[in-house]
Amino acid sequence: MNMDFHVHGLLSKRKDFNKEFFMNEIHFAKSNGLNGIILCEHFNAKDFLVIYDFLENNFIYEGDRYIVEGISVFPAMEVSIKNKGHVILAGDRHSIIDIYELLKGFREKDNLIELEDLLDQADIFNLLKIGAHPCRRGHKLCNQPHDLLKRLDALDLNGKDIFKKGESIARDELINLSQELGLNIITGSDSHTPIQLGGIYTRLNKECSTIKELKDCIIKGDYTIEINSALNFKIFSSKILKRYLLKSQTYDKNTEFKI
Repeated sequence: MNMDFHVHGLLSKRKDFNKEFFMNEIHFAKSNGLNGIILCEHFNAKDFLVIYDFLENNFIYEGDRYIVEGISVFPAMEVSIKNKGHVILAGDRHSIIDIYELLKGFREKDNLIELEDLLDQADIFNLLKIGAHPCRRGHKLCNQPHDLLKRLDALDLNGKDIFKKGESIARDELINLSQELGLNIITGSDSHTPIQLGGIYTRLNKECSTIKELKDCIIKGDYTIEINSALNFKIFSSKILKRYLLKSQTYDKNTEFKI
């Protein structure tokens, strides 16, 4: 089962949810050999709940994921924490919506949640906890207390970090951190456009339909990491597309979109 553990459903957290844009992501995921994605929109995104209304009203939900044209879409969110860093939380749909509601008072830069408090809540809901791009400049989750980081389930080898730093540097710094913490490494494209999908993914050695199954695979290391030779081109092209759509100031929920 080929999984991308870091996919966004919005062009930007400040933009409308566009269903055509999202379905293009699904089509690209499918055509690039993916079987599942962790849909980790930012917890303070403008249309966070609109995404889940769309999924709930249009697709079957089985296990802990929606089945969208053959792609398993696992509900999740990317949470910004106090003193820098992002954490991806994935779970069943009800738990993700509950966590979203619990975080309503922590959405501003000067009032973000402490990592320990977020981990405590995640454990109550039995969520999968991934350290997103933990060594990225400006975010630096790696600078959080290591006794807390050890409570994560995995670290994210992020496609954008490979693009910026080079594969060897991005891998080495993450491997060093993972060894210090005793955590395994999975992969995420960090995609905000369809083009980026398929550049990097995790090939699980079994089919997973629940968060527990995903977590078991990760903890056991029952997977391999795959990096497409076209990763850098995909990310570069994606950045240009995103920049163009944002600057055009015409992108909204009604924009017709097809790649």
